Amino acid sequence: NIASINPQSYQQQFQKPKAAHLLLDVRTPEEFAQERIAGAVNIPLQVLPERLRDVPQDRPVVLVCRSGNRTKMAAQILTKAGYTNLYDLGGLMQWKAAGLPVQ
Repeated sequence: NIASINPQSYQQQFQKPKAAHLLLDVRTPEEFAQERIAGAVNIPLQVLPERLRDVPQDRPVVLVCRSGNRTKMAAQILTKAGYTNLYDLGGLMQWKAAGLPVQ
């Protein structure tokens, strides 16, 4: 079960209180190198099934991509692997549209 979370809620719930979580960016390494949200970890969607050991199960995982399509596929992969504490932040486009910073 995955909860959608908007950029403002993400900031209030996770960034401002510095809550333990993983911000997982599932875009390509090339996209990630161009711009990303501070603190994000890049595991491309294509290799996510092989890299599940790099995704903690003991804290919330917040998914982000470019437009929001790949986060849904990543959520399906993680749900099938037994992950439960998942949030879909959608795409970096929404993040930037909200006027929030990228690196």
